Amino acid sequence: MQILKAEHISVEKKDKKILHDISFQIEKGDFLCVIGKNGSGKTTLLKTLAKLITPTNGNIFINEKNISTLSREEIAKQMSVVFQNSYNDFDFKVWDVVLMGRMAYQKIWQKDSEEDLFLTEKALKDTNTLHLKDKSFHLLSGGEQQRVLIARALCQNTDLMLFDEPISNLDIKHQFEIMDLLKEMNQKLGKTIFLIIHDLNICLQYAQKVLAIDNGKTIMLGPKKEILTKQNILSLFGVEAQIIKEEKSKKDFILFSSSLQDDDKSV
Repeated sequence: MQILKAEHISVEKKDKKILHDISFQIEKGDFLCVIGKNGSGKTTLLKTLAKLITPTNGNIFINEKNISTLSREEIAKQMSVVFQNSYNDFDFKVWDVVLMGRMAYQKIWQKDSEEDLFLTEKALKDTNTLHLKDKSFHLLSGGEQQRVLIARALCQNTDLMLFDEPISNLDIKHQFEIMDLLKEMNQKLGKTIFLIIHDLNICLQYAQKVLAIDNGKTIMLGPKKEILTKQNILSLFGVEAQIIKEEKSKKDFILFSSSLQDDDKSV
């Protein structure tokens, strides 16, 4: 069942094309990783899908409804977004940060409903952050803060969740903790994940499908093992790589060997 569809999306800023005729679709239950070089348009794509940027051309559909016809509140009930470094400027308790995920469902000055409180507690439990609920958000570690922001997105109770490099500033341990959490949300809670990521090995371990973009264009889209090949990595990033299988775990890993310097190496 299709949950999100982009048709011929283009975005221009100051006469500069950022996205060029991008088309793809996401099925309900997918775990899709988006890869590409810095400046390739990944974050612009995410913001366009979330209706934070208006495309110059094209249409986006969520659950078969054109997002151009939906209010921000209506979109927030169907799609949640966690941006890179989207930490709050104000000193709220963790409980209050997560409860903010219910704002799309509330009217001004409305008292928190039983459903709001139930979903806030559930999101904290699902992200293993309930024990932090009375702590100041700014006193948490980077990994804890990221978990709380994911809890806030979970509290929106949407089927589709978009993430912009949620592990980029975390140490290795916390990177895997966050990715394990997203995998659990995908497999146990049925959340559809759209994730921008730089680490191709983590992408290979967790993704079901991969969308590769370059210079604002869709280059490749498909199952991860069809996209993350030696040839495709060389073409997309200009880096030589080998796909190896670790004997004990039987998992595939990407081993990077060198960077190409202009045309001084044969392909």
